Amino acid sequence: MKEDSFGKNMIRYILNRKRFFMYLLVLLMILGYAVFGKKGIMQRVELEMENRELREKLKTEQDKSLMLQKEIEDLKTSDKKIEKVAREKYNLVKEGEEIYKVMTDSTK
Repeated sequence: MKEDSFGKNMIRYILNRKRFFMYLLVLLMILGYAVFGKKGIMQRVELEMENRELREKLKTEQDKSLMLQKEIEDLKTSDKKIEKVAREKYNLVKEGEEIYKVMTDSTK
């Protein structure tokens, strides 16, 4: 019986303060949109994280590009560098040289 009267009292309280609860409802809707809407706080946080990741990726790619530019300059100016690359990458040898390949057993 007390629970029934509590429910009636709550309904009566809400009905007597309609304007307050309408303002509260509108405020909650605005806050919900501000947090979860297309231009809300959650979207902003996600975009900031994506921006940070992309900036880090850009920095990595810029560093790689600088390293490759330096290697290009070295290849343009140094015959020793060209010879080293030719030997390592293309397995080229000088006339009269012999190559010995050492095979290792990877099963042990």
